[in-house]
Amino acid sequence: MMTRQLTLKDMMDGSGCTARTVRHYEREGLLSATRSSGGHRMFGAGQLERLRFIIVLREAGWALDEINELFDVRHRGAADQVALGRLDHLLVAHVERLERKIATLTALREDLARSHALVPVCQQCTDGGAVQTSCEACDRLPPLAELPRSFRLVWRAREIAAGRLFDEAGGDGDDEAAQ
Repeated sequence: MMTRQLTLKDMMDGSGCTARTVRHYEREGLLSATRSSGGHRMFGAGQLERLRFIIVLREAGWALDEINELFDVRHRGAADQVALGRLDHLLVAHVERLERKIATLTALREDLARSHALVPVCQQCTDGGAVQTSCEACDRLPPLAELPRSFRLVWRAREIAAGRLFDEAGGDGDDEAAQ
């Protein structure tokens, strides 16, 4: 029984990747393809699932060598017991790294959402084309130190640049999440 072979176009359609990306992953050894009599790449059906997983890992920040190491862990071990030990170590390390990244992204999302909630307040000051030049005099927003970091650094950056500093550590409490 012959299994269906996928073309480069099938791989692109099934993954959302470009042809260049699929060829790159093949060159890096993450995907394997045979050639048709006409020289076209032909992929086994399992390669599409592998490609989709590679995409997820790349979105999560994995480097190509880390992905290669994960896929090759069983083949690199002298015995299955050794390979399983290495796999366990890799998975624990990557889960810990993802947990740190999730905490960072969660804190960033909260900071950006808090900044987004302040935009309508500032829009009222700029309605009709008038630009408010003295935000530090605004009594409609919290003090500079209490504003979300993204708002301070984007919208209120002139005050910070002008030396109107504040106690960063006492500011928004996001310092621990950024470490």
